[in-house]
Amino acid sequence: MKDKKNIFTPLKGYENFEVTTQMLIAEILRRELPLEVIDADNNLIAVVFEGKEYIIHEGTISDANSLIAYWISNDKWMTRQFLQRKGVSYAKGILLKQGYTAKQLQQVRFPAVVKPVDTDHGIAVSVDIKTREDLISAVDRAFKFADKVIVEDFFRGREFRFLVIDYQVRAIAYREPANVVGDGKLSINQLIDEKNKGRGVDYTHPLLKINIDEEVHRHLKALSLTPESILPNGEKVYLRSNSNLSTGGDSIDVSDDMPEFYKEVAVKAAQSAGLKIAGIDLIIKNMEAVPSAKNYIVVELNAPAMLSMHNYPYLGENRHVEKYVLDSILNSK
Repeated sequence: MKDKKNIFTPLKGYENFEVTTQMLIAEILRRELPLEVIDADNNLIAVVFEGKEYIIHEGTISDANSLIAYWISNDKWMTRQFLQRKGVSYAKGILLKQGYTAKQLQQVRFPAVVKPVDTDHGIAVSVDIKTREDLISAVDRAFKFADKVIVEDFFRGREFRFLVIDYQVRAIAYREPANVVGDGKLSINQLIDEKNKGRGVDYTHPLLKINIDEEVHRHLKALSLTPESILPNGEKVYLRSNSNLSTGGDSIDVSDDMPEFYKEVAVKAAQSAGLKIAGIDLIIKNMEAVPSAKNYIVVELNAPAMLSMHNYPYLGENRHVEKYVLDSILNSK
């Protein structure tokens, strides 16, 4: 059950902004700095500090990150080349372009992951693919959202988001994939409806609703379940493998529990692209094992770093990360 102390209250007068932007606006107002709303629909604001103007888009996109750093992080295939230069572990895979050949797919090892090269929020990402039929279907779906598609080895483990600001880790969230817990009475469909109460359909809410889509159906089918199945009391079922909050995942704060080794990996990953504000996604195979390069991969770098998961987690502490982000932006010129 969601931690009651982390209930989000919209910022009065700015309710239509995304939560991450609302957090930055609240910090700007707290510091009594001049604020201008340039385009509310696009979460575009300006703040003046020491006679200089700073433009901020979606709460974290600003001059703090250079154009080249943003460009590198926005291309998942390009990101790999920069991670490799820094000796950071990542999933091995292939890049497909329109008109790819069947021979290229013969290189794929199962289980596999398919993702568009440049989309955000888990759009058209398929995880833990085990058959050639599902692979082709996932690739075709990904091509609807991008001109290039990555197919990579599936790395089993738990996914964490490290918020790195000025090359320091300021917060860490375990991103648990969308899930429901049975009560012996309600169907999976009904459990989803219950869990969705208080969640939103866009980023004006910290947590988003779970939608039953093609990936959820595929995942349930692999478990011999359907949305109408009734789960035994206390049984947790994951509805998909990817853990994006945009697809109904839960954020659980683990900032105080993460080994220093992985914090250093996250910082090195941010440095690989020159990102001063970054959300770094790591999958860690076994948290109980001695930290090593074989026990993790960096999944991707995110220049637009969603902050609300760290201030309003499903479980855990509010890390008040907006103050570090604003400091970084105001010191970028």
